[in-house]
Amino acid sequence: MPLIERYWLDDQSVPFGTLLRYLEKYYSAEVHYDNFDFLIQRARLADPSDEGMATFKNEVARVLRGDREGLHPQAIRTAAEYDDWADDEEFLAWLWHELYPDEPVPSRPERGAGKSPA
Repeated sequence: MPLIERYWLDDQSVPFGTLLRYLEKYYSAEVHYDNFDFLIQRARLADPSDEGMATFKNEVARVLRGDREGLHPQAIRTAAEYDDWADDEEFLAWLWHELYPDEPVPSRPERGAGKSPA
């Protein structure tokens, strides 16, 4: 049962739309066992001509770094239908590790990083 209406299915231009559509297509409960391995294969191929995967990866990284502008607070949970994680960041960190095991998980910048002491 969705937590919110799946607005990203009707409007291809919504913020993080590729992330949400890919979570529904490759991860959600109805398709997980049939499709998730295909997502892993696509991610690990790192095909430069696969613009959808490049956009998906960028959007996952943005959320992990704390950029959620325009993203409904329940959108990721609704699209992925995850139950085993406390929040989106925990789920997406796990997902990143599954898809890109040789790359560090993007994280939020530390507060005060890059600033000189006053």
